[in-house]
Amino acid sequence: MGTPPSPLLEVDDFSLTLAGSDGRIFPVLEGIRFSLGRGETMGIAGESGSGKSVLALSLLGLLPRAAIHEQRGGLRFDGTDLTTLDETGFQRLRGRRLAMVFQEPTTAMNPLMTLYEQVAEGVRTHFPRLGEGEVRERVRRALRRAGFGDPDTFFDSFPHQLSGGMRQRAMLGMALATDPELIVADEPTTALDAALQVQLLQELRRTVREEGHSLVFISHDLGVIRTVADRLAVLYAGILVESGPVAEVLDRPLHPYSRALREAMPRLIREQRLPRPIPGHLPSPDQKPAGCVFAPRCGKAVERCRAERPGPVEPLPGRVVRCHFPESVPESGGKE
Repeated sequence: MGTPPSPLLEVDDFSLTLAGSDGRIFPVLEGIRFSLGRGETMGIAGESGSGKSVLALSLLGLLPRAAIHEQRGGLRFDGTDLTTLDETGFQRLRGRRLAMVFQEPTTAMNPLMTLYEQVAEGVRTHFPRLGEGEVRERVRRALRRAGFGDPDTFFDSFPHQLSGGMRQRAMLGMALATDPELIVADEPTTALDAALQVQLLQELRRTVREEGHSLVFISHDLGVIRTVADRLAVLYAGILVESGPVAEVLDRPLHPYSRALREAMPRLIREQRLPRPIPGHLPSPDQKPAGCVFAPRCGKAVERCRAERPGPVEPLPGRVVRCHFPESVPESGGKE
């Protein structure tokens, strides 16, 4: 047997501390660790404020340099540690090998540029030797892959002339136009209605799997992540509390927060009952408890949970969880 291929992305014990304008220090991400192979999709889940978007911006080098107080650990993309790159280094990767699909296309797209020009701009930047006919064909192909049945019809449209679903597809087309190896999608379907959400997810899943891209898909909605991801990482207060194959994590969560997040999602509940809201709220990054960060909201917490921060353990093959008592969490499916 040959040596297994190295991961495209390795997040190796990555911690990030940001500095506020008032001088306060905020430990936003702590000890994040996961890897992503070529052609795989990693779902990142958690409530608003859990650190999902900060992690996404870190991967693309889009956080303001002045706001970064300290970075520790590594973010290795195809062997290159992204934490060591300056803006020039990121510019060589961003758009060409790394691409991002933002949550709100209205603010991410230039309102004064047509759809064609917005997609073509990245192609011309990263493939300067292409003739205009080749640029046009690449734009057409990217938009078709993003779900535009007849892209030429919309080439001259401005963003305000496109529906919400079309604008989100346009964002996906802009990302796909340069054939990046890794796409980071940050809540790309949140603003869409259910029908458009399903359509875009189908296009995204098909494109990633058929074209061999790797995808980091960020969402607070576990049902959406289950549709597109191979594996799932659950973030809480900047700490990765559980990770593993997406179906295993959702069908048998081992961390109380993963279970609580699942129980709060109507589409994931098999029994005929209402969703259960998670009591309490996320701690501020500068006011995290000394022990388990979820302990103040966990109904199963004991004194050890409140006093001692749990490290990562692997109670089942391929399942990593930060909990002192992961196997004591009951299985899903109503077996209380």
